[in-house]
Amino acid sequence: MFDALHPIKPDLISHEEYLKFAVALNYTKPNDAPPARCPVCMRQMKVRAGKKKADGHFYHDDSLFCPTKDPAKRPYLNLAPRLPNEAAVRANRLFTENNIEQIYSRVKAITSYLDFKEFIEILEEAKRLNVYGYANLIPDYLPYIFVTLINFLPSKSFKKSRQLKFCFFYEDKIRTYDELWINKGFSSNLIRVSYNNVTTQKVKIIETSTDYLTETPVTLSPAQKDWCYKVM
Repeated sequence: MFDALHPIKPDLISHEEYLKFAVALNYTKPNDAPPARCPVCMRQMKVRAGKKKADGHFYHDDSLFCPTKDPAKRPYLNLAPRLPNEAAVRANRLFTENNIEQIYSRVKAITSYLDFKEFIEILEEAKRLNVYGYANLIPDYLPYIFVTLINFLPSKSFKKSRQLKFCFFYEDKIRTYDELWINKGFSSNLIRVSYNNVTTQKVKIIETSTDYLTETPVTLSPAQKDWCYKVM
């Protein structure tokens, strides 16, 4: 991947910035410097020069599992709540219905070239997994659950304009969606990883703000709203 977590700070650092970091600490070999970290599994990463100057990147120097290597094995996927709370289901569905344009707008903002049919697929998957049934779920953060439910493929993007595949991850410490609200807040970074086929490319930490609820949303047509409500 082209970016990783800074060795000390909670920020992303590029390959070029990491090389400058190593030089500033008087290391002649970059891999002798304090290592950068994978933003998902938090393990140490090595650096490798690319064929071109812009191709330098970070890589896992082990054979251990990291969700970025196999997005389908993200542990919180395909796990419905064990004891769904029916009152929570009703309240969270109602929140989604009442804020469908705001939620769609936020998902669209963090997912380049989102096609409306991808959003419908998200709602269908949310229903299948009953993500509305988590008793401690804070519904304001639903967009940041929704984006983890599917992979965003170039072939399904709006006018097929997306160049890379997008997958969204929580930190590897999160094993179920329940664990996102252990401390009554959103307890993990949300990371968007871009892939060229199966090769990890770009990494971005997504701001999990709830400001989207007070911003002017994209307007959905009555037919689009009805489609959303139907699949929910």
